[in-house]
Amino acid sequence: MLLIPPPALQAPLLTPPPAERPQAPLSLDLPGALSRARSENAMLRAAKARIDERRGLITSTRADALPQLTLVGDFTRMRDVSMLNSSFADLAPAIGLPVSSLVSTRSLYTTQANLTQPLFYWGKLGTAVDIAMMGEQEAAFGYTTSELDVLHGVAKAFLGVLAAQAEQEVIESRRKTAEQFVSDVKARLEAQTATELDRLRAESEFLAVVPEALQAEAQVKRALEVLNGQLGLDPKTPLALAGLGLPEATAKPAGAERSELAQLKQQEAMYRANDKIIKSDLRPKFDLSASYGYQAGKSDNLFKDPYDTWKVSLTMKFPVFDGLRSSGKRAQNNAQLEQVKQMRVDRERSVAIEQSTADRELEKAIALNEAARRAHDAALEALRMSRESFDQGLITSLDLLQAERAERQAESQRRRAELGLWSARFDQRRSLGLPPL
Repeated sequence: MLLIPPPALQAPLLTPPPAERPQAPLSLDLPGALSRARSENAMLRAAKARIDERRGLITSTRADALPQLTLVGDFTRMRDVSMLNSSFADLAPAIGLPVSSLVSTRSLYTTQANLTQPLFYWGKLGTAVDIAMMGEQEAAFGYTTSELDVLHGVAKAFLGVLAAQAEQEVIESRRKTAEQFVSDVKARLEAQTATELDRLRAESEFLAVVPEALQAEAQVKRALEVLNGQLGLDPKTPLALAGLGLPEATAKPAGAERSELAQLKQQEAMYRANDKIIKSDLRPKFDLSASYGYQAGKSDNLFKDPYDTWKVSLTMKFPVFDGLRSSGKRAQNNAQLEQVKQMRVDRERSVAIEQSTADRELEKAIALNEAARRAHDAALEALRMSRESFDQGLITSLDLLQAERAERQAESQRRRAELGLWSARFDQRRSLGLPPL
């Protein structure tokens, strides 16, 4: 007897989840990649936020030199015993007044406007504003340095993807050629125009290419992940990159002042200005303070005569001895200034070495590119002649396989040399303080 459970007890049918649609690749050329990095790279956003921070510091520093106006509203209830401590408290019993009558509980209402204004600080406030503005410029130089580093990093990552893809294409072409060669040798073997050794050699060549193809595929994925990270994209985002071709032969561009050096020079100026602030702390300072308002024991009397009260005061502060604190600050400031000076000198030497090295590497890359092109042309011609000789039975399959391998290696070297020429151009422009394009 067949028992069918009711629908409520039947297990629901498991339907496979819908397959995700493959994401369309994002098409990018090098200028587009650089433009996207300018707007999406996290490091550049952080550097730009640092400039905004310095601008806010300018506003807050400038506020120290402006008048400060404060409105105060206060209610106080207290028990006043001040009369008990006066000489009148000793006379009170003699005139028939109990001592307890001298103690009272009072309420006090106060509304007041207070104004403070620094008058003269020996240039401390103005110098502090100047340092804050220098800090904004220093942050701008830092942003330029970060921008150049990020853009050249994107350019190198772009070249890395193209190099990995070119190597993958060469290996894939080798794999297809080896696969076709295996088929040809098997056909020749059936026609008794090839030997079993030819078949084994062809299959060995094909099997040797398979792990290289897998490694090349992994290198392409890794290079794409690095580039996506530089562009602020998800690491798995597929990209379709446009080729670069050969760079145009142009004269060496005129360089700009390196932002790293300009940043260090700006820091030197900030430390020199800070020494003036430390000196001003040892000199007299003048402040003006004023207040106006009302004070009454009943709230109904507020804002009425004669309960108004005011006060104006001019204060001079003359530091006499601060425990050598200012002397220690000046010594610390001078030591930091000397550190920045030496860092600038060292960086100038490094920049000079970097520029001369980039020029030499560019010359070498041009020569390597020309040699790789000539070698590839020769390998193509040798492969053509080897195929004709193999068809005529003048060479063995091993000789043809070696010619195929030599041509693919020459093609790979040609592409690497072409991309190496771009890389040398980028290095030269970075040494001159210029973006990749």
